[in-house]
Amino acid sequence: MRESSICLICKNPNDIWINFLREFSSYDIYIIVDDNSKDYSKEYSRDEEIKIVQISDKECNDSGYIKMSYLMTGKLVSGWDKSIYYFSKKNIGYKNVWFIEDDVFLHDERCLLEIDSKYKNSDLLSNIYSENAVGEKKYWHWKSIEIKHKPPYYNAMVCSVRISSNLLCKIKDYATEHKTLFFLEALFPTICKVNSMIYDTPSELKNIVYKREYKDIDIDEKSLYHPVKDLSKHKYYREMLNKKG
Repeated sequence: MRESSICLICKNPNDIWINFLREFSSYDIYIIVDDNSKDYSKEYSRDEEIKIVQISDKECNDSGYIKMSYLMTGKLVSGWDKSIYYFSKKNIGYKNVWFIEDDVFLHDERCLLEIDSKYKNSDLLSNIYSENAVGEKKYWHWKSIEIKHKPPYYNAMVCSVRISSNLLCKIKDYATEHKTLFFLEALFPTICKVNSMIYDTPSELKNIVYKREYKDIDIDEKSLYHPVKDLSKHKYYREMLNKKG
């Protein structure tokens, strides 16, 4: 077991991501698959270094790992709930876990390693966060989010984040006590700040945003980008950057 791992969150495995992750050597690699219509581990059994994980909705529901994506998807249990459940309850040996949605682009594992080298002790790494000092309900999604803590509350775009084992433990405690979680964009920042943990916002994550159309000139080797939903673009950008290098 390595010190850190990467968790790719997806509905179904994709060969573009599988082929890309085969090149990684410094992280243990996990793919949390939300779709349980078939056993994907058999299909990808030859990839011993890439672990396909499938968890039932009921297992998460019974443990209180629900509602992380409900606000956006209407699903009580999502790939995010399963991912946080897995790494806070079932596989707790890593110092840090990178959680990455499959519409996030990165050039290679070096960009993650460089971020790790600069933020060795952070409990949460994300794009910039905002503060809701008094629990105001009149903006963003706050009226639809129930947090069983007193304000201040916090929110950030979290399509790619690094979370420490300490913060995962605090999220587990919340799920255990309250039998629910809440919208992930508020969950990670708020639990981190409420517990006075170390929260940093690397510039390499500044392009983890809700919506943007990227041009070739926008893409570099050191940053992560969201959203890049067309996975063929991932291949294109890597080839483009490799030619520049």
